[in-house]
Amino acid sequence: MNSNVSIVIPTFNRADLLSRAIETSLSQTYQCEVIVVDHGSTDHTPDIAKKFNREIKYIRRETDFGPHFCWLEGVLRSSGDFVHLQFDDDWIQETFIEACMNVMDDETGFSFSRAEVEFDDKQNNTVLFKKMPKVSGIYSVSKLEKRILKAQVISPGCCVFRRQLLIDSIYIGNLPLDKHSYHGVGPDRFMTLLPMLHYPKVGFVSEPLAIFYAHAGSITIDALSDKQKKKELGLGYKNVIRYYKELKALLKFRRFSGYYVGR
Repeated sequence: MNSNVSIVIPTFNRADLLSRAIETSLSQTYQCEVIVVDHGSTDHTPDIAKKFNREIKYIRRETDFGPHFCWLEGVLRSSGDFVHLQFDDDWIQETFIEACMNVMDDETGFSFSRAEVEFDDKQNNTVLFKKMPKVSGIYSVSKLEKRILKAQVISPGCCVFRRQLLIDSIYIGNLPLDKHSYHGVGPDRFMTLLPMLHYPKVGFVSEPLAIFYAHAGSITIDALSDKQKKKELGLGYKNVIRYYKELKALLKFRRFSGYYVGR
């Protein structure tokens, strides 16, 4: 599939980690546009971006309105048909985009790879999504849906999305009728669910080509170390899954009634 891909790197006060995210994005074997979106950093992030000169598109805003706005601006400023959202403390192997695009066709809403978690305090990485298929390929939503819903959250950091679906999935604030949110969780889960309502297939890469860095400054690690924060994190994701199931039921009703015209 010959389509443009953009890698969007939202960042906030992680200058010491940002270079690795940028360098691995620029080293992809598949041609990509790399966009760094800096909303309100007060450290030396602008100096890090300047080092890469014209290799990246650097977007700077002095005010931080939260992660959702940062993600959304980066995606809106992208020119690719497909977008990978690369968090500033994680990184990807050089074949990540190419492998994900190899399992993307006209009926595929998004693709993702297995991932590894690298910890500060131990040498062995933890491989995620072990219950996914052993072979890379394009799978029906019906085959992977239950595994995706039961898996650890499939982070955008190991996914490639259709640009418009990514925009549609980044909601600002809470979901309709819900009151639980935690530091941007929700849209990151919804990004992998919304495509399954629009497209019948999902692409999967069996090799762990995305690396998530577990460190003291990580929002997820911080939440898991605190009982109350962990509870709020879980409620946020639970609400997203419920919302997805409600939308799926509504879509089924619309198709049955003849109201819905689409895929």
